Amino acid sequence: MFEIILKDFAWASLLLLIGLYLRTKVKVFQKLFIPVAVIGGLVGLLLSSEVLGKFCPFYIQWSDNVSGFANPLLAILFVTQFIALSFNTKMIKKCSFIFFISATVIGAQVLSAMGLGRLFGLPDGAALLPFGAFYGAHGIPQVIAGIYDTLGYWNYDEASAFGTTYATIGMLYGIIAGIAIINIGIRRGWVSAKKAGNLSKEDYTGILNKENRFKFMTAFTSDIAFDPLTLHFSIVLAIMIIAYGLLNLLHRISIFSGFAIYVPAIIVSLVFGIIAKRTPLHDFIDSESLGHIGSLALEYLIVSAIATMKLDVIMNNAAAILTISGIGLLLTTVILMTLPKLWLKTSWLENAMVMFGAWTGSTATGMMLLRIADPELETDAGQNLITATPLWQISTQNFFLTIAPYFIVTAAGFNNLALGAAGMVAVALILGFIIGRK
Repeated sequence: MFEIILKDFAWASLLLLIGLYLRTKVKVFQKLFIPVAVIGGLVGLLLSSEVLGKFCPFYIQWSDNVSGFANPLLAILFVTQFIALSFNTKMIKKCSFIFFISATVIGAQVLSAMGLGRLFGLPDGAALLPFGAFYGAHGIPQVIAGIYDTLGYWNYDEASAFGTTYATIGMLYGIIAGIAIINIGIRRGWVSAKKAGNLSKEDYTGILNKENRFKFMTAFTSDIAFDPLTLHFSIVLAIMIIAYGLLNLLHRISIFSGFAIYVPAIIVSLVFGIIAKRTPLHDFIDSESLGHIGSLALEYLIVSAIATMKLDVIMNNAAAILTISGIGLLLTTVILMTLPKLWLKTSWLENAMVMFGAWTGSTATGMMLLRIADPELETDAGQNLITATPLWQISTQNFFLTIAPYFIVTAAGFNNLALGAAGMVAVALILGFIIGRK
């Protein structure tokens, strides 16, 4: 079993290296800022049984375990994010507008997908996949797909194919449309930063020059005694084993029987983070090191999810996927080009662009767009997104990821969720305009 899993990770690793090579050589990938994991995943899809295997006996043969990678890898990502999570009243006040805009965008994406999904005859649960994809790229939809599979509601591979396709469309749209909007903003004087639009060759190729290379972690232990990276990896996996113990307890309660590992992982990591901040253990935790461990898990999740997509599911539902994506992304664009300008007053385009990238593709996409609009980070847009992220992660995002999937699979739950999403949008808009007026 271990050799089979190791072989899958070996294929994924090879695809990541191929993706990095292509990113450094192919201009179109550089101009569009396509992430290495996405490039590698697309190469893997071409070399899989879905394409190459149709006419050649030699192709990448993934094991049946690949679909099981999603939940553990996502749990590792969530652990690294939530250990260092912290917020205070000042942050809540400063970032309330970002939170209200986020709630409005989430509601618009979910409601539009609910209505159009019914029109195209898709399973009701499909309405949550665009939101998951646009807010978390290729990793987050796997959470929803995993819940549906556990409930016996929808096959994981099919639901995952929908989510992965939405994520790819959203990421490409976020990059292409985002760059176009920034160029328009520069010409019309919407951008506050003085050096907007200036990017280096390193930003395009993804390879740092020797003089700009850096050490990405802080060491708290001697290499002779205990490798620093091993320390942080051990912390993450220790939290995971506690989370698995909690999951076993939760599964004994019928209402929680469908929970996957990422739910207790979030709970345990939050508790661990709170305790660590009040003990000497906090001095041994490097958030950047944890972030890189989380990114590693996400890279492998993305490349394996794309490489193992079911093309027949996508082709059979192409019209629905393209329509739902188009309407959802259009609404997102309209909201983010309107509310930030009305509420944020200063540096509104920089704030809009970092949100635009984060809420059509990923936080990395948002930060990349910000680097184009504000290369020297003169504005507070990046800080606003980073500090506001915990607010909507532990509230709206977690609700639609971990609770809403259980409701939407029933007719009554679908209707109640639609009313709740509409109410959330209304409240967010009302509060935003009230506070924005002051």
